[in-house]
Amino acid sequence: MHSSLRRTTVAASLGLLFSGGVALAEDVVTFRAAYLPTANYLTTVRTTGILEKELAKVGAKVEFIGPLDPFSAYNTVTSGSADASSTGTGYFVNLSAQKSDWVAFALEKYSGNSQGIVAAPGSGVTSLKDLYGKKVGIDGEGATGDYILNLAFKEAGLDVSQVEKVTLDTTSFASAFASGQVAAIASYDQNLANAISTEGAKVLVTADQLPTANWSIHIVSREFAEKHREALKAVYDGLVQEAARAQANPALIPDAYREFGASEGLAKVVAGFDTPRILPLDATAVADLNRLGTQYVEFGFIEKAPDIADYVVDLSK
Repeated sequence: MHSSLRRTTVAASLGLLFSGGVALAEDVVTFRAAYLPTANYLTTVRTTGILEKELAKVGAKVEFIGPLDPFSAYNTVTSGSADASSTGTGYFVNLSAQKSDWVAFALEKYSGNSQGIVAAPGSGVTSLKDLYGKKVGIDGEGATGDYILNLAFKEAGLDVSQVEKVTLDTTSFASAFASGQVAAIASYDQNLANAISTEGAKVLVTADQLPTANWSIHIVSREFAEKHREALKAVYDGLVQEAARAQANPALIPDAYREFGASEGLAKVVAGFDTPRILPLDATAVADLNRLGTQYVEFGFIEKAPDIADYVVDLSK
């Protein structure tokens, strides 16, 4: 994956001028963000003008591309059509284990109460052990739901191999849960909120009750990070401002979900989730993500944990 992910645009107001065959126009760095239809801060900041203002200070600009599902966002960056996106720390650990060209530049950390396991109405499930021999919907092998399921069972001293995992795509979680196709789901954000808001559902555990290291993280191509650190620092500073805006007005997060079609019932549940903070990828964050890598090896998601220090840029320095 060594595709070039750098893009520069020529300022239209300058035009392309030549003197003796030498171009006099200046290149303008453009930070291209492939954003997701979730309320992470790289998504919510796009309507505020914050990134535009911060990047203008260093002679750069921003372009938002999306909303894209995580898979499409990943492909958009790896194809060279964008520079950055957002994901979960677990997926980031997976990418790092594959020696990817992504680096993390901002950690979006929260308590974990927006991730968990919820039993479906009519399933008869009231505890984790009741899931033995039953189907549990997850978002993919080694993804957030799978991680939460493994971690919860480990902490409870239970055998996760006694559960039948069923991979569901984003559009099928709600129907599978409501129709009884699965006895429970292990998921996060909208899917978790939808399950919690379903009459008769039972929350079995949320990640804030577990030693989780699974949060959201903002990642960028290594080439962009190395060539345009000043612009990336401006983006980081903008995300810090956006997090402060959310801390002052937590309603902006459920409002963002409403923008993407969430019902009032779902938005009400989301409003009860912890409001994230933006933190740098400093020594503390690296230690947390290395711990996550160790868990990923233990759960069989990856063979060897990467040294996360090789895949981050600390913009607090």
